[in-house]
Amino acid sequence: MRIVTVDEMREIERRAETEAGLSIPAMMEHAGRSGAEALRAYLAGVVTGRAILVLIGPGNNGGDGRVMGRFLAEWGAHVTLYGWKERRLEVDKRFIPVNDDLLAVREAIARADIVVDALLGTGHSRPLDPTMRRLLALVAEERRLRPDVSVLALDLPSGLNADTGAVDEGTLAADLTVALGFPKVGHVLFPGAAYVGTLRVGSIGLPADMSLPSGIELLDADLIRPMLPARPLDSNKGTFGKALVLAGSPRFPGAAYLVAGAASRIGTGLVTLAVAPELVPVYVTMLPEAVYHPLPETSAPPEERARALLDGLADQRALVIGPGLGQEEPTRALVEHVLAGLRALPASERPRLIIDADGLNILAQMERWHELVPEQTVITPHPGEMSRLLGGEHVSGGGADRLEVARRAAAAWGCFVVLKGACTLVASPEGALRVNWPPNPALATAGTGDVLAGTVCGLLAQGLAPFEAASAAVFVHGRAGLQLRERLGDAGVLARDLLTELPLALKAIKATKRASAR
Repeated sequence: MRIVTVDEMREIERRAETEAGLSIPAMMEHAGRSGAEALRAYLAGVVTGRAILVLIGPGNNGGDGRVMGRFLAEWGAHVTLYGWKERRLEVDKRFIPVNDDLLAVREAIARADIVVDALLGTGHSRPLDPTMRRLLALVAEERRLRPDVSVLALDLPSGLNADTGAVDEGTLAADLTVALGFPKVGHVLFPGAAYVGTLRVGSIGLPADMSLPSGIELLDADLIRPMLPARPLDSNKGTFGKALVLAGSPRFPGAAYLVAGAASRIGTGLVTLAVAPELVPVYVTMLPEAVYHPLPETSAPPEERARALLDGLADQRALVIGPGLGQEEPTRALVEHVLAGLRALPASERPRLIIDADGLNILAQMERWHELVPEQTVITPHPGEMSRLLGGEHVSGGGADRLEVARRAAAAWGCFVVLKGACTLVASPEGALRVNWPPNPALATAGTGDVLAGTVCGLLAQGLAPFEAASAAVFVHGRAGLQLRERLGDAGVLARDLLTELPLALKAIKATKRASAR
C-alpha cells in the first residue's frame, strides 16, 4: 500500500476529480462513511445508543466529519456536532451557541462515549489555533477522568504534520485513526506515530484501476503475500535452499542459535552453522536439525579460518555474517578475508550476503567499507550501527530523518538497507523505500535483531530477490511480534519466542484475504 505526502495526496485528489469525475462532495461522502464504518467496527459492530461528539473543523476534514456524523446518527448513535469555526453545537437538529467559557462543549464532552477529531486534515501544517488547543485539552482532561472515552481521528490527529510526523503541543492522541485514501508519511514517523493509535485506511472513492506513481510503500499482507515462496507438494529440502551462518562466539553463543533457528523456521531446507569446534556441542543441543561446518579454532590464523568457511560455500544460496561474532582483531581479519573471498567468486557461485550486528561494526572500522562488500548485499543496522557506518552522523529511531538517511545510504553503498527502529525501513539502491507498521515495544529486547537477520537469510536461501526477502522478513518478523504481544503483552517477550511464532505468522499472512483500499 502506498504511503503518500501531502502534495501527493493533493495530486491524487485532483486527478480523481479531473480524470475520473469524482467531485469533492462525492469524496467527502465516501470518507465520512468510511470513518463511520471504521468506528462501528472498532465498537464491535454496535453504535446504537452510543453518545458520539464530532468536532468539526472549517475545511474538507470538517465536511468529512459532518458526513460521518450523519451516518452514525442513521445507525442509531446519539450524535452531537460542534462546529469550531461556527461556535455552536448541533444536537438533534437544534443549534446551541457556544460561549467563550465553552461550558456547553464541556457538558457535551462529559456525556460522550466517543469523540471524533475532524478539525484539521492533511493540508494544515501551522501551529494550532489557541482556541482549538483549548478545545482538545478539554477532551484530554475528560479522558484522564474517564479513561474509557475513545478518540477517533479522521485522517490524522489535528496538529500532526502529515509529512514529518511533528506534533503540536495541543495534539490529542487518538485510539483509532482512519487515514483517508492512503496512510500519510507522518502517520509512521515519530513523534506523530505515538498519537495515531490503531491505523485503518478509509476509502474516498478512488477508482480501483487508478494508476499511481511509485513512492514509499507500507508493508502489508497484500504486498508481502505474493512474495512468499511456494511450497510444492513434490518438494524436498533442496527445493528450499541452503543457508550458512557465521555467527556466535564464546561470549555470545545465543546469537548463532537465534539466526539459524529463524532461517530454519522461515522455511529454509538446510541450515549450516560455521562455528569454532569447541562450540559445536553447545549448538547441537540447541538446534539438532542444523548441519555443522567446524572452522579452525579461534587461535588459528584468520586467513586459514576464512579459507575453511569459503570452502563450505558450495551450493549455499545465502550467508549471514555478524551476530555475536565479537569485534576482536582476529575476528575483524576473518571478516575481511571472507569478504575478499566472496568478491573473488563468480556472481553465479556467490551466495546472497546479509551482514548484521558485529559484522556491521567491523565494517564501520574499514575505509570505504562499501567497496569491500559484494553487490546485492543486505545490511540490517539499528540506528547506532547505522550512525557508525555513516561516520558518526546522527540517526534517529523513528524520526523523519530516517527516510532520507536510508534512501541516501542504499544508493551510495549499493546495498539493500534494513534500517531497524520503531518502524523499520527497507531501502533499495534504486531508491525504493518500504516502511513497516505498527511499532511494537514487545520487540525491544536483546536478540530480536538476530532473528530478523536469520529470517532475511532464510528467504534469500529460498530464492527471493534481496529487496523482496528483506521486505518480507521485516513484515513476517513484525507480524510474529504482534501476535506475541497480543498474547503476552508489551513486556517479557524473548527473542527465542519469535522462532516458533514465525511459521504461525507466515500461515496468518497467507490466509489473510485481500482487503479493499482507497
